[in-house]
Amino acid sequence: MKKYFKVNQMALLALVFSSSALVSCKKDFLDQTPNNAITDENYYRTEADAVKAVNAAYTPAMGLYNGGGWQILDVMTDDTDKGGGGANDGVEVYELDNFTLNSFNPMVSTYYGQCYQGIQRANIVLDKVPGIMGMSETVRKRCLGEARFLRGYYYFMLVRLFGDVPLYTNPITLPESYKISRSPKASVYQTIIADLEIARDFLPITRYSGDDAGRVNSWGARGMLASVYLTLGKDYYEKAAEEAVAVINSGVYSLNSSYADNFSVYKENGPESLFEIQYRNAGQSWSFFGQGSVLNCFMGPRAQNIVQSSGYGFNVPTQDFVNQYERNGTGGIIDKRRGASMWIPGDKFDAYTQPASIEGSPLGYNVRKYFVPGTDVNADAGGWSCAGNVPVMRYSEVLLIAAEALGSGPGEQYVNKVRTRAGLPPIQMALDEASYRAAIFKERRIELAFEMHRWFDLVRHPEADYMLKVMNAAGKNAQKRHYLMPIPQAERDKNSNLTQNEGY
Repeated sequence: MKKYFKVNQMALLALVFSSSALVSCKKDFLDQTPNNAITDENYYRTEADAVKAVNAAYTPAMGLYNGGGWQILDVMTDDTDKGGGGANDGVEVYELDNFTLNSFNPMVSTYYGQCYQGIQRANIVLDKVPGIMGMSETVRKRCLGEARFLRGYYYFMLVRLFGDVPLYTNPITLPESYKISRSPKASVYQTIIADLEIARDFLPITRYSGDDAGRVNSWGARGMLASVYLTLGKDYYEKAAEEAVAVINSGVYSLNSSYADNFSVYKENGPESLFEIQYRNAGQSWSFFGQGSVLNCFMGPRAQNIVQSSGYGFNVPTQDFVNQYERNGTGGIIDKRRGASMWIPGDKFDAYTQPASIEGSPLGYNVRKYFVPGTDVNADAGGWSCAGNVPVMRYSEVLLIAAEALGSGPGEQYVNKVRTRAGLPPIQMALDEASYRAAIFKERRIELAFEMHRWFDLVRHPEADYMLKVMNAAGKNAQKRHYLMPIPQAERDKNSNLTQNEGY
């Protein structure tokens, strides 16, 4: 459960990466530079400085998945509804759920801002680390590879949600950031692919352990690259399959025998994990930007007190999602993934029984993947401080990428590995293209449920207006403009060169 490589000196790094905020004072005694002052000139001197700098490039993903990730990528889909304590509890999430959002939505702004904070930090690593003297070349190459991966990852998160976005590959100042225009998404994807290819070549092929557990390696870069190619569509399926199959054939990863182990706070960075967000219980923060995850509290059954801080009951699974689970002849769910993914009425934990109806969840459904019991104060001390990691890419997703990219026939072996663990029979053989695609998308929906993949699957589907058809059938008022989110108005207020997406 411990998270070793994460930077603990958050204030120090905030200072290092916000040097533009340092201002001089006219008083003589304050004009003197203290011997221990941290500046760009004296900080990037040692190998330890380089490692801390790249660690800092990981941390914006923590805020991204706490504030913006699940609210957009889950709640806006047919998998979940807002939940919580009614329309006035989390108005910004209510806007997303009902597609009434505008360019002032704070969750959209947080998502956008966290990605660019990560990009700026990765750019600083790529700018400063090559010049550090006396540094191990192995560690230098690793740091540069991680920075490339992280920059590619953050841009991948941006381009899928906003389309054309500002693109820069070097550190920029605040004044410079107020002038940069949006670049075509094709250019952004070129940068993403180039970064992930370099990361693939720079990073080690072995898994990290001990103090470095949780760092991305070459296979993580290849898995992410496979996802990028899959997103780009049919013309890139061959490349997606090539990268995914390389990961599979490496023998480095395997499916956990228990699906639930992927989400256990005591089994993190396990045999199935290619990349996950590293959280730690560092004490109550009550912030999306602390070192802990908020998901246990926000998604725990509302006011049932089986998680710390009571449980808020957001991100409630829909009946349509529950209906996707395969059943036996008497209607019982046979998919082994259900119990680790969500609560349904009658589920038990110690003395607790999930009620038939809860405030915010009239059908008694709640997300369970990120559950840590309130009695486990070592893992979650309350105040939005859960140590539970959030998976970004698991080996099962790589199997499903290979299955989708290779198509019916050669791809079936990979989806069947995922289904076998779930206790399900093999997929029907020799399906036509449309039926096979539907089966793979359904498998992704169940396997990756509540891991913030569904929105991206809806908008990348090759069928015309697929997202609109699905969301309108789910009773959500999605419009054509919602294929992209609005550029945050606060960014446009500072930068007149930023155009807005159509419809906002």
